[in-house]
Amino acid sequence: MNLITKAKLLSTVALAATGFTVVAQQAPVAVRWEMLKNDAGNGFNSSRFIIKNVGNAPLESNWWLMFNQLPRQIKNADPTASVDVKEISTTYYRIAPNSRYRSVAPGDSLVVNLLTQGAFTNFCFRPMGGHLVFNGDTGHPVPVTFTYAPLDNPAQWAPRNDYPDGNRVYERNKALTANPFKSTITGTPYDIFPTPQSVKLREGALVLQRVAVKAAAGTELASSYLNRELKARNIEQGGTKATPVTIAIERGKAKKNYESYRITVGAKGVTIVGASATGALNGVKTLIAAIDHANEMRELPYATIVDSPDFHYRGMMLDIARNFFPYEHLLKFVDLLAYYKINTWQFHFADDDGWRLEIPGLPELTQVGARRGCTLTERGFLAPIFDGNGDPNDTSESANGYLTRTEMIDLLKYAHQRGVRLIPEIETPGHARAAIVSMKNRYLNYIATDSAKAMEYVLWDPNDSSKYSTAQDYHDNVLNIASEGTYRFIDKVITELQAMYRDAGLKLNVVHLGGDEVPNGAWDHTPQVQALMQREGFKSAHEVSQYYMRRVTDMLYPRGIRVEGWQEVALGHDDAYNATMAPRFAGVNVWAAMGNQDVLSYQIANSGYPVIMSNVQNFYFDMGYNWHQYEPGLHWGGSVDEFTPLDAQPWNNYRSVRTDYWGNPVKLQNAAKGKEQLRRPQNIIGIQAQLFGETLRSWDNVQYLTLPKLFALSERAWNSRPVWGEDYDDTTRYVAHRNAHNLKVQRELPTLRKHGYTFRVPQPGITVKDGYLLANTQWNNLTVRYTTNGSEPTEQSPKWEAPVELPKGVKMVKAKAYYAPGIESVTTYLWLK
Repeated sequence: MNLITKAKLLSTVALAATGFTVVAQQAPVAVRWEMLKNDAGNGFNSSRFIIKNVGNAPLESNWWLMFNQLPRQIKNADPTASVDVKEISTTYYRIAPNSRYRSVAPGDSLVVNLLTQGAFTNFCFRPMGGHLVFNGDTGHPVPVTFTYAPLDNPAQWAPRNDYPDGNRVYERNKALTANPFKSTITGTPYDIFPTPQSVKLREGALVLQRVAVKAAAGTELASSYLNRELKARNIEQGGTKATPVTIAIERGKAKKNYESYRITVGAKGVTIVGASATGALNGVKTLIAAIDHANEMRELPYATIVDSPDFHYRGMMLDIARNFFPYEHLLKFVDLLAYYKINTWQFHFADDDGWRLEIPGLPELTQVGARRGCTLTERGFLAPIFDGNGDPNDTSESANGYLTRTEMIDLLKYAHQRGVRLIPEIETPGHARAAIVSMKNRYLNYIATDSAKAMEYVLWDPNDSSKYSTAQDYHDNVLNIASEGTYRFIDKVITELQAMYRDAGLKLNVVHLGGDEVPNGAWDHTPQVQALMQREGFKSAHEVSQYYMRRVTDMLYPRGIRVEGWQEVALGHDDAYNATMAPRFAGVNVWAAMGNQDVLSYQIANSGYPVIMSNVQNFYFDMGYNWHQYEPGLHWGGSVDEFTPLDAQPWNNYRSVRTDYWGNPVKLQNAAKGKEQLRRPQNIIGIQAQLFGETLRSWDNVQYLTLPKLFALSERAWNSRPVWGEDYDDTTRYVAHRNAHNLKVQRELPTLRKHGYTFRVPQPGITVKDGYLLANTQWNNLTVRYTTNGSEPTEQSPKWEAPVELPKGVKMVKAKAYYAPGIESVTTYLWLK
């Protein structure tokens, strides 16, 4: 069947968007989900839905319960059950009555026992986004709010030797609050992130109540940043008693390090001298941070600060494709990066799960790709992914939304004014499902009236019968790289991006192409790709990927655009290919840092590619802080807390990971034995953290997983070598450095609060000694509340202040740490014999 014949058949499907209405009524059922146990046999965990009829009439067989859950195989535990469970699309499932079903009377319940593949690790793997469909009418779903049984039984989550129970957290907190071996805290306003390389203090202090800014030519960005931030802090400018703040550029210094700067604080005022405009801006940011850390009088000790970063690429990737965050929150994200001198945002706006940027001429990308709702056909919008109430028009849901062209231009300007550049990421040739489904909708929209327009951006082979599954359980997300429509599409998108950058007064010179996770078999039965392989003499899918990358860079390189990609784009090539392609790359994100893959950063750098160290076990912020069942995040790469970014050693990468996936210590002295050494250190160009969006549902989620991890990223990207010295195996030095970092984090928290950010609070430790309950905290400004009756602690629970004698018979103690109202830790559990 050819493409046009298929289209004529599909064109009879009505647009799901037409007449779509979420039914604003109370659902006739109440749905509760309960996790039962992890080890249910054959690699599955067991759980159940309890579906209670809360209506006035029997629940007949005309209903479906639709829900989302992170992608796993889900099946009914009972093959004779009266309902069937089916995957509609990845993460989107349907429970539907079958021929064995009998109606459920009002007040009665239906129990659906489930088996789910894999281990249940934390609450993010619960079902979410429920809605009911009656009589197969997906155009009128009824939202259902799930309730959840508590997760307080160790059988409910993956067994771990490093599970953060009360005893383990108590010992960890005790180590973190011991006296440091060598503290990096000076107790002055210059204790900021990232740490300046040299601060020399002198007697005396300068009070900054009113200032007069004098800026030399070429320092416009720095002076505008300073003026804006001074105004935000209510520091007046001008007047006869104003303290002079001078900004200048010292010519001839840029060759050594163009981002370097020198600040002099003395009786005559403040002088900031940068090696370039960028260096001057860095100096201004340090001054603003020092003001924020000064006392109420804004006293700055006399000092000379000489500083420069080790890396000019200091990056963060925020994924807004999987779940979207509004424009105003993205501005706050830029402010955060700028303040901590993170100068690059890898702008991940397109993936399988969504397309979040308006592209003129391709309205389907946002009409379809930026909306998710109840559907079986994906005509008009995508199926729900990760979460969602079934309504594709509800922009209060993170499932829906996109940046307009105007917002993107304004975002680019806003970021540039603060010293942050955006590198747009267009995930290809894999991770492209949102684009593919959107262009299929475009095809169907036009095939009956304008066949040329319909065929212009065909990204798929209509006769493709390839069978594959991606790491995220997609089966149809890879571009047909033999189709000319694919290259027209990429050219169109990048041309429009260039126009946006141009209208923002900037130049687009780097585009991230993704290039990762193309699954085995993706093109095995794609006739057009097979014909291409025969024509070109290709023997493998690897050669097909090389062809794709060559074609795209052939298009972009003459336009002054270099590309970036994930590590797959630089692996497995011969010297001739590398010699041609490496100069076309601005960076390669190498994330592997586990096991034998930890050689990849140095292998790729030695092959001539610029490497951005993006180690999963150091810099993937979407990994949970630890293995607690209520800590959000993923765990395929272990856990990443506020300290692990500091463990990274770019120049000794084999020692960047101190524990394996299971939490066991790594023998660092053996880590580099027999492995390739770095021969081209100039090709290690920077460090980047990643925050993928599978578990994100709100701006609060972004802040929780980013802060305070961002401080350690800022520190390591600016100062690439551990300050505790090269003797990394010295446990005393290692723990002492973490102690110093912990103290510095505490000093930073009021600054975050002052700027309107929130953050994750670490758990309290609790233990019992001689019948008395002891507690401690990682931060010294936390309040601990506890319970002994099995209930969850609240802000009204007893406050722990001194050892408390426990009543006899207590089986469980729970505790939480509170920083401020609404800013609290997860619950610490202590099971007693």
